[in-house]
Amino acid sequence: MIGLFLLVAGTHFAALLSPGPDFFLLIRAALLHGRRQADGCAAGIALANLLSMLLVLLALAALPGANGGLWRTLQLVGGGYFCWLGSQALLARRELQLPDGAGDGETGETGGRWRAGFGQGLLASSLNPKLPLFYAGLFGVLREAAVPGWGLALAMAWMAAVVLGWDLALVRLLGHARWRGWLRRRVRTLDRLCGALLLALGGWLLVTAVPR
Repeated sequence: MIGLFLLVAGTHFAALLSPGPDFFLLIRAALLHGRRQADGCAAGIALANLLSMLLVLLALAALPGANGGLWRTLQLVGGGYFCWLGSQALLARRELQLPDGAGDGETGETGGRWRAGFGQGLLASSLNPKLPLFYAGLFGVLREAAVPGWGLALAMAWMAAVVLGWDLALVRLLGHARWRGWLRRRVRTLDRLCGALLLALGGWLLVTAVPR
């Protein structure tokens, strides 16, 4: 069970490392409005992730037993979705374009900037339809492994804290030219790592969905 939890946590963190919509939202906030607004944006993104996880856990708790047909169908759908995401990440050939000086500026009243960023991050992430699907897959893996309720709550708190901590760190790292250069060079490697982990979890869900 510990090994599976580490796989889930590693996949979650790899997905954060691989630049996605939230990553570019943070860049835009830092570049146009400064670090304070980007920090608020990071907090809004973290809250949206926490709410999405909470809704997923409530939905999973309302499902019938682990051997029910509906649960097996959702496992197949989730496993297929993870495998599709993983294959897309493995096949990606993107080049990451980062503006110079991201996170250097600071404009406007700091409290207002933070609140504006918070609302922006919360709204943008809450409207991302991929977010609940992603967490449904992750928590579906943990449910299939019979992780108790306290373990699921701990996983939810851990993932929300990781999202917040990483996004706050990212805002600061983007201010360093060396880090921006490293990220440009390693974006494909991060995509491959994320893709491999997603394929592993997706395959696990598909295998366990088959009645034994």
